[in-house]
Amino acid sequence: MEYPTTAYDPRKGPESGAAAVRRRLADVAGHGMRCVSAVTLAVSLFDSAGPVAGQTRSGDLAVIVHPSTIDDDVSLAHLRSLFRGELQVWPGGTRVVLFVQPEGTVEGDAVLREIYGMTATEYRQYWITKTFRAEPGTGPKVVSSPAMARRLTAMVPGAVALIPASEVDSTVKVLSVDHRLPGAGAYPLRVAKR
Repeated sequence: MEYPTTAYDPRKGPESGAAAVRRRLADVAGHGMRCVSAVTLAVSLFDSAGPVAGQTRSGDLAVIVHPSTIDDDVSLAHLRSLFRGELQVWPGGTRVVLFVQPEGTVEGDAVLREIYGMTATEYRQYWITKTFRAEPGTGPKVVSSPAMARRLTAMVPGAVALIPASEVDSTVKVLSVDHRLPGAGAYPLRVAKR
């Protein structure tokens, strides 16, 4: 019997990863099957392995995209153009969907500093001005956490977000920035130390 890594709960919506395996474990146990120990082992391995444990410096931000995104590398200038709404379509025609974390979070502040080069006030003014000028494109969608950014990026074609490299998992694709992946010595996207 095969165990899916995604499940659907009508009260909560889709679940993936360890949550889906746990739900499936409950389903299997409810049917009286004797494969509980194998599923429990799979859950413990999934939980302990982590996304890319030990492979990146703790302050690196990974550029994640939907797995169907054609690009494998992006220049820092191109990334800035994407996040500023200047480029709205990926090669291949998929519309860009931006996910950012709120100002005041380590990740949100890093995006303001490294990508936008703006303060929080300048950022808000920037998007208000674009809206009132009726410029094409929509502003970034604010998400509550790196995990939420990762889940939504995995589900929405064209999505792009920046999350701590330690939060990356196999549901998303990581783009290199100027031919460097998180963990490389000259990787350009880092969170400021507080």
